[in-house]
Amino acid sequence: MLFVSQPPTLLLIAAIVIIRGVPIAPGPWIVAGVVAGLVGLVGLSAAYRGMAIGVVSVVSTIAATGPVVPIIVGLLLGERPSVLQFGGIVVTLAGIALLAFDRRPQAGGKLVPGVGLALLAALAFGVFLVAIRYASRPDPVWGVLATRTGSVLALLLLGLAFRSRLKVGRADVPSLFAVGVLDVSADVFFAFATTVGLLSIVSILSSLYPVATVILARIVLGERMARLQQLGIVLALAGVLLISI
Repeated sequence: MLFVSQPPTLLLIAAIVIIRGVPIAPGPWIVAGVVAGLVGLVGLSAAYRGMAIGVVSVVSTIAATGPVVPIIVGLLLGERPSVLQFGGIVVTLAGIALLAFDRRPQAGGKLVPGVGLALLAALAFGVFLVAIRYASRPDPVWGVLATRTGSVLALLLLGLAFRSRLKVGRADVPSLFAVGVLDVSADVFFAFATTVGLLSIVSILSSLYPVATVILARIVLGERMARLQQLGIVLALAGVLLISI
């Protein structure tokens, strides 16, 4: 999926950079962009795989808790979150704990499939949020170009290393291309948002996508969760909102 959705959008964002004609000087922002692209690729791969083998609504909600990472980075840099933000971190972790295990009698309290990958995706997305913020300081579109370049180069190297062969039907190509366009568009909007707003708030708002994912998973896939897992989703999203205050 990533081999089809990512490379075409590199050409798209490169064309936008050329059309805009905004000059830019090389600097550390390029490294930040490449790092963002690499960890973003890890996050997407983990999230897609987690949703493929697990419960979409559970995996997507856990993966969306990545904004905890920018808060931790802020602590290490001397920032002091408010009491509500600390409370949000605790509530978010509690939500993850409820989501991670299926406590229905027939499940026997086993770890929900895909949870480990969802946690990896959350960590990767959190690092991505920090890295793309620094990559976007000179110019958001140039920052996204550096980000997409990093992810596409990594994909090409992986393809060569493992001699991957694409098996994608023609009917799936338009959908995969649309996924790539939506993905890079989201990166551009986020990059611009970080230049005018606080990283913590922008990160939180961008991570509310599971609301739509959970609804679609229920309607399209007919997914059903235990009551405690439903509570876990509410707590995880509530915690994310508290962190933004």
